[in-house]
Amino acid sequence: MIVWTVGVMFGVIAAAIHVYVPEQGLTFLWVMFSTMLLGLWHRERPWRWIIAVVPLVPIVDIVRKIMHPAQISRAAVIGAVACGLAAIPGAFGGSYMRLFIENVFQNKDE
Repeated sequence: MIVWTVGVMFGVIAAAIHVYVPEQGLTFLWVMFSTMLLGLWHRERPWRWIIAVVPLVPIVDIVRKIMHPAQISRAAVIGAVACGLAAIPGAFGGSYMRLFIENVFQNKDE
């Protein structure tokens, strides 16, 4: 349960970065970093971390577009949806990194 809360907090931070910082690359990096960290934390079913982080970015972007229609472009909304593409290698990469660490550094009683 704590992991889901942290994932939603990472999604809120990603949405805030997307709204307040005009650089799309920073949003992509944050989404990839946060999903990788969550995948590293809990290795099983890494698609959950994509679902926890990514949907908040376009939702906040669409709400902002509705409230202030002159301040945002369609390209920004498409960029918010494209953050999901950065989350996929992040979540699965973190999961495989955890699997690697468990296999290499496990205690062997030999």
